[in-house]
Amino acid sequence: MFVITGASGRTGRAAAVRLLAQGCAVRAVGRSARRLADLAERGAEVWEADQADTAALTDAIRGADGVYAVIQPNYLPDHPDFGAFQDQVATSLGEAVTASGVTRVVGLSSWGAQHAAGNGPVAGLHRFEQRLSAIPGVNTLWLRAGYFMENLLDHIGTARELHRIRAPFAPDLPLPFVATRDIGGRAADELANGRWRGRGVLELQGQRDVSMREATAVIAKAVGADDLSYEQVGIDRFHAELRRNGVSANVADMMAEVGTSLNLRHTRMQQPRTARTSTPTSVERFVEEEFAPRYRGTGVARKPC
Repeated sequence: MFVITGASGRTGRAAAVRLLAQGCAVRAVGRSARRLADLAERGAEVWEADQADTAALTDAIRGADGVYAVIQPNYLPDHPDFGAFQDQVATSLGEAVTASGVTRVVGLSSWGAQHAAGNGPVAGLHRFEQRLSAIPGVNTLWLRAGYFMENLLDHIGTARELHRIRAPFAPDLPLPFVATRDIGGRAADELANGRWRGRGVLELQGQRDVSMREATAVIAKAVGADDLSYEQVGIDRFHAELRRNGVSANVADMMAEVGTSLNLRHTRMQQPRTARTSTPTSVERFVEEEFAPRYRGTGVARKPC
């Protein structure tokens, strides 16, 4: 039996669906049972538990053969101290894992988590890795995922209205775009079949590296917008726009640091690209299935899982 924390999120849902399809017993944990109703219909056992509620998490994890541990990456735009929130959840999950006696954990982390600073919110995932990996008797595998393809969906408005995709990244900077459904699928496979011992790290680099310029060209072709172009936004301007849009100073600082870190290659993959570090979904497939239907306002062709 496997416990999926953050089961209402993209990677958690995908992990739960994969495990259920393989005939595994799944306990899906989230703040709202209503948001997990579709997983219950598929056969999952649903548990309501807040990420910061150590006692509830301990009860949810107890008796599991393995756990998918996630700090939900949905940044609260007005959060005054997102790093403190990450630490609170990491502490809660760590204490729950310790008290429950579970010995196998697959954790969602990020590329660049080898660094303790200079990488925005990824620094919190570095601390998350350190905290859970230090628990005696627990085998941990950290999935350091690349740049989520789903981030492209944030650009639908400007693509449609301004014929621009705008971000703080250098136009030809190679980015390891990865689909969240592939991350969740790999988490499920590692939980069910993994043979690792101690602490392991697996970078998930997507189908191939893609620059923002290339991603924009893929989108332009898919939606029939020949005049769509990519515009690099300066870091200071990017930060100012976040603040004007109501993002807290703390989160705006973090996201600006992400842009700087990527452009300077401070955040980068360390493992070679292999069949194991690569994942199947291409940017072309993601754009056709996820971006284009939303851009056209015709709905979503398929669910993220």
